[in-house]
Amino acid sequence: MNLRAVLHRMWDSGPVTGSDLMASTGLTRATIHGVCEDLTQLGWIHEVENQREHGEYRMGRPARRYSFHPMAGVVVGVDCGQRKARTTVADLRGRTLARRDHAFSGLGHSAEERLEVLGRTVGEALEAASLDSAQVLTVTVGVPAPVDGTGRTVGTLNPFWERMNPDIVERLSELHGWTVLVDNDANLAALAEGWRGAGRGVRNYVTLLSDEAIGAGIVEEGHLLRGARGGAGEMRFLELVEGVGSASGITALCRDWAREAVGDRKAWPETRLRALAEEDLDAEAVLAAAADGDPLAVDVVERVGARLARIVSAVAGFLDTERFVLAGAVSGACARILEIVERDLPRYAHPPLPTVLASDLGDEVVLVGAIRRALDHVREHALEITLPAAAAAGAT
Repeated sequence: MNLRAVLHRMWDSGPVTGSDLMASTGLTRATIHGVCEDLTQLGWIHEVENQREHGEYRMGRPARRYSFHPMAGVVVGVDCGQRKARTTVADLRGRTLARRDHAFSGLGHSAEERLEVLGRTVGEALEAASLDSAQVLTVTVGVPAPVDGTGRTVGTLNPFWERMNPDIVERLSELHGWTVLVDNDANLAALAEGWRGAGRGVRNYVTLLSDEAIGAGIVEEGHLLRGARGGAGEMRFLELVEGVGSASGITALCRDWAREAVGDRKAWPETRLRALAEEDLDAEAVLAAAADGDPLAVDVVERVGARLARIVSAVAGFLDTERFVLAGAVSGACARILEIVERDLPRYAHPPLPTVLASDLGDEVVLVGAIRRALDHVREHALEITLPAAAAAGAT
């Protein structure tokens, strides 16, 4: 308990003295110095030199000062979506050390390809940071599928979900010996918003991750809700909601509705979207055109906003949450969509109405959440972990 108390106190601070630790933990001086010696041997902290004050050392024996070692190991976060695997390597305070992305061959890529690209992306990110696999303490992978407490997607009878999470925990652990956590991508987005985004300081909020499909990460009284089999926040019930009809996300709706509409020259005789190649007619193009007043794009955005208002109302009706955070790759361009939600929400929901905000984390949101989940795991299990430096010292 003393080791844990001191380590957690130092994890988020700069260099501290024994007196600082005594004041913050209530432990005696002898206990503090014994604990600091133990944590130093374990590799979590190190003693730092005393700095001169105004060019001169203070009179008397200087106090010993200790600092947390953020490079005692590293954590890895992966956003393993439908189209690509994106990897971040971070130190133990969450500072990014390297990034690497790799696209899959297509939306229908195989489970084997998914595992191969995932492992390769992590390996290249570690190489870019001049690190080896032994320095990795935890890897967290976000996937667009429900995930149970063991990191697996089982019993869903959904081939897509099973392909998105083909026993990633077991395969990566076997290949590299890493501690691997797998979580739903919307859950990780919710963790990210609570750490560095629009959920900071809020006890009850829902993060709507809306790209190809829409999923919800639900935080209730400061705790992430997962459900009995990891299915809390799955949105297939939207197929039953009048005026919604599916769990398609903003990225998919903007793209698909615009591509369908550009062929109707009678309804839309003038639109700049018609000049784009089909592969360039994506959600970003539609939202940019709508911001400039393109009539077809404005109509698509109006439909998306009206649909999102119904979704927010439906979720708010049974969660009674105080805030919704719209997250995903295009969240930063959704100002008009949110205006429509604010306009329409009173038609469906009873006051007090939840606030609806756009995330500032953009397409990094799942990666940020994956790093947060990995850091939480390391902090919780720190005293059970043998750090690479300590293992090397023991071997010699």
